[in-house]
Amino acid sequence: MYINMKFISEVSALMLLSWSTSASTLYFNSSEIVEDGTWDWENKGYVIGGGEGNNGKLILKGSSSYNHFFNVGMNGGNGSLTISEYAKNLNANTSFSVGTVSSDNISVNNTIGTLNIKGSDTGAITSLDLNVGSSGLYDWNTKRSSQVTGTLNIVDGAILNVGEPVNYSKNKAYVGAGNTSNTGIINVSGAGSELNLISNAPYLGDLAENGTLYLGYIGKGILNITDSGTFSAGQISASTTLANKDSFSALETPSAIINVSGPGSRLIVRSMMSLAADAIISLQAIDVRLTQKGAGNAVLNIDDYADVIFEGKANTDEDGFENLVSGLFMASNAATSAIVNLNKNGYMTISNSNLSPDEDAIIAGEGYYEFNLNGGTLRVNDCKYCDNKLTTKVNMNVLSESVLEADEHKEMYLNGSLTGQGGIVKSGEGLVALAGSNNYSGGTRVEGGELRSDSNNAFVNKTSYIVNSGRLNLNNHDLIMSHLSGDGGIVDVTAASLNIDQNADSLYAGSFAGTGQIEKNGHSTLYLSGNSKGYKGDFSVTGGSVDSSDALGGNIFINDGTILSAEGYLGKTTVKKGGTLRVGSYFSEKTTPSQLVVDTSLSNAGKIFIAKNGHITKESVGNELLVRGNYVGNDGHIHFNTVLGDDSSLTDRMKITGNSSGTTYVHVNNVGGTGDYTVKGIELVSVDGLSDGIFRQKERIVGGAYDYYLTRGKGADYKNWYLVNTKPDPEPGPEPSPVQPPVPTPVPTPEPDTKPAFRPEGSEYAANLQAANTLFVHRLHDRLGETHYVDALTGEEKVTSMWLRNVGGHTRFKDSSGQLKTQANRYVLQLGGDIAQWSSNGENRFHLGVMGGYGNQKSNTRSGYSGYRADGSVAGYSVGLYGTWLEDNNEKTGGYLDTWMLYSWFNNAVSGQSLSSENYKSKGVTASVEAGYTWKTGEKNKRESYYIQPVAQLTWMGVNADDHRESNGTLVRSRGEGNIQSRLGLRAFIKGHSLVDEGKNRLFEPFVEVNWLHNTKTFTTLMNGTEVKQAGARNLGELKAGVESQLTPNVNLWGNVAQQIGDRGYSDTQAILGVKYLF
Repeated sequence: MYINMKFISEVSALMLLSWSTSASTLYFNSSEIVEDGTWDWENKGYVIGGGEGNNGKLILKGSSSYNHFFNVGMNGGNGSLTISEYAKNLNANTSFSVGTVSSDNISVNNTIGTLNIKGSDTGAITSLDLNVGSSGLYDWNTKRSSQVTGTLNIVDGAILNVGEPVNYSKNKAYVGAGNTSNTGIINVSGAGSELNLISNAPYLGDLAENGTLYLGYIGKGILNITDSGTFSAGQISASTTLANKDSFSALETPSAIINVSGPGSRLIVRSMMSLAADAIISLQAIDVRLTQKGAGNAVLNIDDYADVIFEGKANTDEDGFENLVSGLFMASNAATSAIVNLNKNGYMTISNSNLSPDEDAIIAGEGYYEFNLNGGTLRVNDCKYCDNKLTTKVNMNVLSESVLEADEHKEMYLNGSLTGQGGIVKSGEGLVALAGSNNYSGGTRVEGGELRSDSNNAFVNKTSYIVNSGRLNLNNHDLIMSHLSGDGGIVDVTAASLNIDQNADSLYAGSFAGTGQIEKNGHSTLYLSGNSKGYKGDFSVTGGSVDSSDALGGNIFINDGTILSAEGYLGKTTVKKGGTLRVGSYFSEKTTPSQLVVDTSLSNAGKIFIAKNGHITKESVGNELLVRGNYVGNDGHIHFNTVLGDDSSLTDRMKITGNSSGTTYVHVNNVGGTGDYTVKGIELVSVDGLSDGIFRQKERIVGGAYDYYLTRGKGADYKNWYLVNTKPDPEPGPEPSPVQPPVPTPVPTPEPDTKPAFRPEGSEYAANLQAANTLFVHRLHDRLGETHYVDALTGEEKVTSMWLRNVGGHTRFKDSSGQLKTQANRYVLQLGGDIAQWSSNGENRFHLGVMGGYGNQKSNTRSGYSGYRADGSVAGYSVGLYGTWLEDNNEKTGGYLDTWMLYSWFNNAVSGQSLSSENYKSKGVTASVEAGYTWKTGEKNKRESYYIQPVAQLTWMGVNADDHRESNGTLVRSRGEGNIQSRLGLRAFIKGHSLVDEGKNRLFEPFVEVNWLHNTKTFTTLMNGTEVKQAGARNLGELKAGVESQLTPNVNLWGNVAQQIGDRGYSDTQAILGVKYLF
């Protein structure tokens, strides 16, 4: 019989129905809320929602209290029990069954039971046994169409403890057990919410269930732990069936799902978890008994900062010995399936692993399984009961970057394979050792402790490695990296080979250790900022470049086409042909000088730059290469930066504490040095030991106006090498066989040649400026005067013309020091014509014309002191006007006045031997005024007359060259513009024709002319303020001879040759050929 009743303060009317021989049961099939009262039905039970189609709902809260057995949802009923708000459990004799059927009942309706335990105010509730969606094992083969579903919700800080410390037979839970139609669901959610299966029973014969959760035992079980909830058990047996059944129908396929999610959520397993695997519950670690057999499908999902913890608690057997069975067992049988998803930010922590003779923590059987590392963390840490390791042979899928964590003094051995698209992160201060044939492609990162290779294929080749802390230990196994970077740590290559073959730049701030080989390949730069002084192996740069800003030990080889930039410390170093060593690290971003110490020896067949590449300033000069041992020059090259000046000039240096040998070619780059006189010289190389090595200057070294030379020191400084700008002594030849010398006659010791060597380029700049100012300078007779003719149509007398002249010349001069000799060849083409003419009185005549021209000059200068040469060139154009007044146009006697003005512009170039070509521009105005007077001194006959013509001319030269800074840093300024050239001369000529030409309108005028020319300024070059002057051109004497002719009434032709002579070897030879057409 069933009673529907409302409970007020105490039970006053009951009908007891027998459920067993020793107990009566009270049924509640209505909706009730109880805020006060005591529920203490000793040895009895309560059923909420029991029987076909019945619905019961009971809410206990307030000051109500309860005891004994609760069955929520039974035999086709729908029951709900909620315990909240200060409701109290009277003692430990309470038990809960949520969603069950009795042994003799096959319900038609579905059975649904829900137990809600809410809030921390309910206290820690203790239950003896727990059944959720379960029936007895008698029901395992029952074919039922109705479903049994039980749900347990522990939320908002509620706590439920199952079992008791002594009566360990009561400390177990069945969820989704007994029949394939049964489903059990447990939800533990919220901070402080706990479901604990007590697991501290010492032993029971050979078996100890010890707080076991049977999840999906023949049925379907779901365990959800979320939002900081906690579930703990001694063991979890998920998706199993009876051990003595060999075959099962499709209706008997169990399943289990465990979801652990959310920050602070924890699933604690003190012994072992089996997922679709045989349940091992024996106290003996290896000789086990089975009570459940793995079947069906089991899934464990962990994510969002939740943690599944295997504590590895030991049990004590009957003899007092501790034994343990700890870890995860998956898919024991061929028809089973187990999947573990360790998702993003999820954790699985295993300690005291002991599931096999090898003490494995995670094992898999013959079924299908997946262990997916999908952003989570697998770790072994400081556990509650142990100090041990995690070992497994299980293969794992690395789906995204996942973490392997081992705490200090803990060890993790992954002997299975790791495959997939994700990467591995090693964290913690302990050891993780990989021994499987791994092939994950997402790279490897070490954040602490040690990650060790225990097999040839454990570390994945051609993937990236990041070492931020800890140690990456190759452990005698070779490795090819596609990328190396990281903030610190150690890469240990003891007895192994490491090939860093990367094509993207990276920084590794850690260090190398061991004695194995390291090879840098690829087209990138590997930046090293750690201290690897203790590395003792061979380090080869065979591709790209390496930049070391601290210390790199071992034997270093810089191969063809590669670069090693370094400061601090290098071990024994060999620069092979085509290889480059630079002093200074780009990574350090220092603008001040650097020092590099090369230990033991340095062999150089390539190039050494005692400065890093890029923009060099005076502040960055002063780097030092210290070879702490011997230096061998195998026809290699060394580049220095120097601020070229006097002996105290700032410079890069090389210091050798041992011996020097072989030949080395030296290059010097001037960094803004203005040049100055040297005495002892600027020290570049010092040698403490035997100085048998030869350092030979490879190319010109220039500073300002001076050439510098590399030479050995003298006297006590003979071991060292210096830069001087005085001509060095020649290298001594082989010593002759000794002979007995005669007694010499004492002679005075000659003074050494201490003149500084001037650069030939200075004279070339001066030659270009002289040409730009003089190419288009001319005189009235260079354009030639006109003759009369009668217009055939009008009968009027007219004069007009168009003229063309070609000039070729050759100049020689020296500079003011006497070291430089310059010669130049020039060519000028000039064209002009009248645009107007008139007379003021019928006798005189005025002309106005326009003219333009093209000119060029090519020159070269040789230094008789240094032997160097330089070439120069100038090419440009001019346009201008001219005007002429003739006093007596008819007789061509009396006075004349001629003026002209030109604007000229030029492209200039100077190219020094072994130096870059320098290009610059010049432009300006030249102008002239010329006056003369012509006397007829006599005539021989009517065909031949004699004349003299004194002349004077002033020419202003205003073409100026732009200031120019050479590629070597020398500032070049030109001086001499504004020069006024004055000319005084006398011209004597004969005008006439021969008897043969009588009547043919031909006229010839041979002449001879002498001139004196004076220049107010000297064409000068300032190179960083040091003057290089053209010498000998201040005062010049000129002799000119030629002939002017009229070949026809319309064509005039003239030509002449002139020779100018100055002092100090100055000379100029010029030839002119001109033509004029009259129309």
